[in-house]
Amino acid sequence: MNRFKKLFFAFVPLLIGLYLAICGYFFFIQESIIFNPRILDESTTYDYDFKFKERWFEPEPGVRIHAVHAFTKADSAKGLVIYLHGNRGANRTNSDKYTLFLDNGYDMIYPDYRIYGKSRGDLENEKDLVGDIKYVFEEMAKEYGEGNIVLVGYSLGSGVAAQVAKAYNPKMLIMWTPFYSLVDVKDSQFPFLPDFLMQYQLRTDEALHQIEEPVHIFYAGADEVLPVERSLKLTDYLKEGDSFKVIKGQRHGWIYRHPELEEGLRKLLE
Repeated sequence: MNRFKKLFFAFVPLLIGLYLAICGYFFFIQESIIFNPRILDESTTYDYDFKFKERWFEPEPGVRIHAVHAFTKADSAKGLVIYLHGNRGANRTNSDKYTLFLDNGYDMIYPDYRIYGKSRGDLENEKDLVGDIKYVFEEMAKEYGEGNIVLVGYSLGSGVAAQVAKAYNPKMLIMWTPFYSLVDVKDSQFPFLPDFLMQYQLRTDEALHQIEEPVHIFYAGADEVLPVERSLKLTDYLKEGDSFKVIKGQRHGWIYRHPELEEGLRKLLE
C-alpha cells in the first residue's frame, strides 16, 4: 500500500506537468490552428471584369487593412455588403463571390484580416481581429449609412460578422456555414483544454442575444469542417423574422455557388 502511494504521488506531479505543458503548447500555437492565410505582395494586381478599386484602412499605428471595393452596375446601389471570408484565402479570389452581391444591386467591400492578403500588422487576439473590421464598418458607414450595410460572414467570418453586428446597427446579418463559437469548435476536438486558453472565442451564441436586426443563416448539410449538428444550436437564439436554411448535401466549401443559396440571397437582397 505504501509503495502504491509513493508511485501515485510520484506520477501525479508528472501528469499535472504534462497537462500544463499541453495547455501551454496549445496557447502558443492556436493561431496556426485557426488561421491559414494567403499572403500577397502589395504589388499584386487584380483582374476583375466589374468596376472596383483597392482601399486601405489604418485602424491603429502599424496596421493596414486592405480591401477590394466593388461596384454594382445598377443605376444606384441598394446598399453595401461587407463580406468576411473564412480562415483561408484572401480577397484575390473567384469573381463569383463578388458578382453574387453586385448582380443583386449592392456594392461590396471585401477586406482581408490583418495577416491575410495585402493587409499587414500583428494579429494577437480577438480584439485585433474584430476591431479591424469594426473600423472598416465605421468608415464605410460614413459613405453608405449604417442601416444600409449588410454583413455577410462565411465560416470564420461568420463569427467576426456576428461580433460586428452586435456592436452596430446593420441592415441585416447573413451567415454561411457558421460555428456556434470557437470555444465550441475547440471543445469538439480538444474537450480537455480549458476555455480561458482561447485568445479567439468568437461567441456567436452570445452575440445573437444582442442583435436586434434580422439574422439569416445558411448551413451546409454535409459540412465536413463544422458539423451542422453542433452549429444548428444557434437557431435556438433566432427571433421572429430571422431565418435559417440547411442546404442538403452541400459541403463546407463552394456554398456560394449553390442555387439554393443564390435564390435565398436574391430574396433577402431584393
